[in-house]
Amino acid sequence: MRDYSKVSPRFWTGETGRRIREKGQAAQLVAAYLMTAPSSNMIGLYYLPIATLAHETGSPSQGALKALRSLSEAGF
Repeated sequence: MRDYSKVSPRFWTGETGRRIREKGQAAQLVAAYLMTAPSSNMIGLYYLPIATLAHETGSPSQGALKALRSLSEAGF
């Protein structure tokens, strides 16, 4: 288990968190996944096929892509 991947409670209440919440539950789920995924790392850059994201979050591929676009628009 890694010690560097603690998720701040401000994920839900901070400025970016509020913008993500406006994008919907799928965007919140994908954001939480991106911060806690097994392949994630400290700098936030890692290989993540859309098929893996969709499978591990239980979203259809198009839903996962839409959530990623929403997160980008929200400044995540």
